[in-house]
Amino acid sequence: MSGAAARLQLALGDPRIIRAVVLFVSAAVLLYLSAIFWFGWTGTAAALSSLGLKTILLAALLSSTSYLWRFGRWESSLRCFGHQVPMWRHLAIYLSGLGLTATPGKSGETFRSALLLQQGVRVSHSLAAFIVDRASDVLGMCLLGFAAAWMAGQVLAWAWMLAFGMLLLGSCIFAGFLRQPHAGACWGWLSRAWQRLPVKSGQAVLESWAGVWKLPRVTAYSVVAMIAYGTQALVFAWFCAAAGTGVPVAACVLIFVQATLFGAASMLPGGLGAMEAALVIQLTERGVDGGVAVSMAIAIRLVTLWLGMAIGALSLLSSAKQAARNA
Repeated sequence: MSGAAARLQLALGDPRIIRAVVLFVSAAVLLYLSAIFWFGWTGTAAALSSLGLKTILLAALLSSTSYLWRFGRWESSLRCFGHQVPMWRHLAIYLSGLGLTATPGKSGETFRSALLLQQGVRVSHSLAAFIVDRASDVLGMCLLGFAAAWMAGQVLAWAWMLAFGMLLLGSCIFAGFLRQPHAGACWGWLSRAWQRLPVKSGQAVLESWAGVWKLPRVTAYSVVAMIAYGTQALVFAWFCAAAGTGVPVAACVLIFVQATLFGAASMLPGGLGAMEAALVIQLTERGVDGGVAVSMAIAIRLVTLWLGMAIGALSLLSSAKQAARNA
């Protein structure tokens, strides 16, 4: 085992790491609860109660299926590198990353690279899979945005497909360039950029990513992302319908897509505050009462972000204990 792998495994057994994760999640929850009280707890609680516990629980179950779609994509990416981690162990490791979703760009999810080390997965490969995940998520959201805008009858629906095509074509051309022998030596600026990456062997990470990023596979991964996030968007539309907002399903899906992308672009941890604000603003623009709009934003985040973080925290605790035993 390499020195880096040994140090990472030792870190997993350090209780300070677990405490840091717990404090991080607790701080985020406290901040979120403070925001709820700021906007008016009574109105929010009344609107949430109108949904009913059964609706929220069923929505949480439906929303959680998106993690299985995304795990299937992750598993496929690692298999491209020749890795075959035992299925249930791999699922637990993948879910562990969700505990640190509330980080800028979901970068905290790269913590699963440490857990995958003892399964024989190189860090450059797991980081490349992470890049594949994030990039195909953006493409999938563009597809979902196009479908929603088209069904909503928006004139500029084609702009979503144009964005998808440009991002897909541009990224595939760049990946094709990286697959060429001595690509880094062709352009001096590219070599220098590789050296500035915050991860050692950044060139190996990008080259690994390029090996997976091929048109047929990327298109399939984008469709998987569209289904995964589309499921959550439909849950949001279900909440809006149950609350009697009168906003059409297609419009709800489009609101969810735009808010998700805005939250990601804000680079705030988990898009906290930014995504909620985008949801509330778009709903109120369509005549939804402010209190109801806030409750819809909170409800969808409960069954997406916070549910995922809870599942991830439990999986992280389990994975860390397993790693400590195997160290």
